Amino acid sequence: MLIWMIAVLVVLAFFSWFFVHGRLVQIIAGTTFSLLAIAAVILLTLNMGQHFGMEKSVTTTSHEVYSVLLNQSAVKAVAVKQIGDGNYVLVYKDYEKDQQPKKHFVPDTSEVVKAVKSSANYQKADVKTAEVQTKTVKWTYK
Repeated sequence: MLIWMIAVLVVLAFFSWFFVHGRLVQIIAGTTFSLLAIAAVILLTLNMGQHFGMEKSVTTTSHEVYSVLLNQSAVKAVAVKQIGDGNYVLVYKDYEKDQQPKKHFVPDTSEVVKAVKSSANYQKADVKTAEVQTKTVKWTYK
């Protein structure tokens, strides 16, 4: 919508500067439409670069994960493999009854933009149960 407004303002500024016959009207209309077009471009740039006019909402969810080892094992473990710079693939069972563990947070190479925007990290902790926390960041207009 804003891009269409910028296009209309640029066309109006062009016609004001080149096709309006009264000198005073030409200066007033040309200056007004030019300044409005410049302001719209600046606002669009701020919106795209610094999320101007938007607010950040973070949603955090967590759920328990289960060991990759057999249920009878005294040791509970989650397999971790680092890929790239500071990104990890985790292998664990989603449910205690699962027979085989599954890979999680593997980047989808068919959707590169989505893969770049998501990452996984882990922390070692002395806890009784392991859990995965998922944080989703969304920008919404105010």
